[in-house]
Amino acid sequence: MKTVYIPQGAEVSHMNLTTEHLVVDGSLTITGSLKAKTIGGRGFMEAGAVSADGIRMDDLKAVGVTCRRLTAKRVEASQIFASERIDVSCFLGADRVVTPKLAVSLSDIDEVTADETVHLSPKKRGLLRFWLASALHSMWIRFTARDESEVIDAEYEVKEPTPVVHLDAEKKNKPAA
Repeated sequence: MKTVYIPQGAEVSHMNLTTEHLVVDGSLTITGSLKAKTIGGRGFMEAGAVSADGIRMDDLKAVGVTCRRLTAKRVEASQIFASERIDVSCFLGADRVVTPKLAVSLSDIDEVTADETVHLSPKKRGLLRFWLASALHSMWIRFTARDESEVIDAEYEVKEPTPVVHLDAEKKNKPAA
């Protein structure tokens, strides 16, 4: 299959789905795995495991997501692995997120592994405006933040740790009478 299109108002269910391009404007439920080159649309998608190069959706709910780029309004997943970036404009809920760049407004994430994280204030904006705001915010931080490789001179004094003395030491060392 080249392209699968789910029109607005339609509710479609599949066990597994493999396609080049997927456009979801309605509702798609996949109990197993979904593999596609690109996934897009303004609808809702619920799946077990999602694997794609680029994902651009309004609502995504999945057990695991593996992709290059993820851009969405709302995402709920157990694990998300993205090799380039993740941009979520409304809410991101996940147990584990691994990506080089993460931009999010509201989130509930247990464990994050990211080189760069941008938290923007929750405002009503489209995905393009959200991506633009996160890119400008990231550039502003790069120009204004201090260089981490710069060594700061500070006087310091090394102190030896003080020994711990227990008040009950005599009672513990005496034999019982």
